[in-house]
Amino acid sequence: MFRLLNLLFAFSFAFCWTKEELNAFVERQVKEKFGEDVRVNKVILLNWDGKGEGVPKVELDMEYGKVRAFAYLQFEGNRYTAVVDALWRAKLLRAREDIKKGELLSAELFDVEERWLKSVPKDLLIDPKELKDYRASTDIPKGSILRRSVMKPSPAVNRGDLIKVIFRSGNIQIEGQGTALDVGHVGKVVRIKTSGGKLLRGRVIDRGVVEVLD
Repeated sequence: MFRLLNLLFAFSFAFCWTKEELNAFVERQVKEKFGEDVRVNKVILLNWDGKGEGVPKVELDMEYGKVRAFAYLQFEGNRYTAVVDALWRAKLLRAREDIKKGELLSAELFDVEERWLKSVPKDLLIDPKELKDYRASTDIPKGSILRRSVMKPSPAVNRGDLIKVIFRSGNIQIEGQGTALDVGHVGKVVRIKTSGGKLLRGRVIDRGVVEVLD
């Protein structure tokens, strides 16, 4: 739909572009690429001389969350540069209460807060679903925005934990209980002891769950 509108718009003004019309054209290109995650404040054409004719090819030099944002408009025989002044939508996690150092994190401890920012540091981009695998590496005061720098991976199993043990063979799955003999994060291979006393090796697939290796 965006492309059709852009083409119709471009053809309507193929031989009479104004700076304002080109600014609007670039803004639509940005919206087409980034959707509702971007809000364009303004587009500034740097070297427009009014000589562009036809439908320009637009190359966007911009990434989500980055301040640096340019658009290059290529007409036949002419190339123009535009600066895109934009804000990025970011969903941040705000602590509902004081969180102590070492406490296991969970989505229930945070509210999702939407903000529009000039730049979005990767340190702030956290999926609430990730939190169950992390603990607070320092005290997190109520009302503060969560950053990755205050999170540390939390082992999915600890030495001595009572765990669920899964045995798989083809389409057959058997579940039992055992004890973890090592500390391990999801994906790590650990030693386990079954309820029958047998020593085995398995891969941690979830918190408190280990799948026995063949």
